[in-house]
Amino acid sequence: MAKKSTIKLDTKRPTYTSDFIVGDVEKAVFLGNPILDNMLTTILAINAETWANRRRTMVLERLLAENGVTSEMIEGYVASPQEEAEWQAERDRFIGMTLGPMLREGSLPISADREDD
Repeated sequence: MAKKSTIKLDTKRPTYTSDFIVGDVEKAVFLGNPILDNMLTTILAINAETWANRRRTMVLERLLAENGVTSEMIEGYVASPQEEAEWQAERDRFIGMTLGPMLREGSLPISADREDD
């Protein structure tokens, strides 16, 4: 079993930050095409979220191991049908939110009249 973490944070240490400087980044085009910029921004955001979740998972696994929950117990867990349905719905929502824009055809000019469904 892993030993308990005893790290104490020193909240009185000096920081070396400055105020945020607002810029026109939202209007800038860096890659020559705003669609490419948007795709890269989306990919970077997904990667940031993925790393944050992966790091959180590592912390959870460490804490679980310290309290007697093994990786074999986690890997062997079988979700109930209700849990499975909830997780699939959450997965589908996440995929639609993050990757759904990639399905846009983009063949309609921005100046075109909108068709009501």
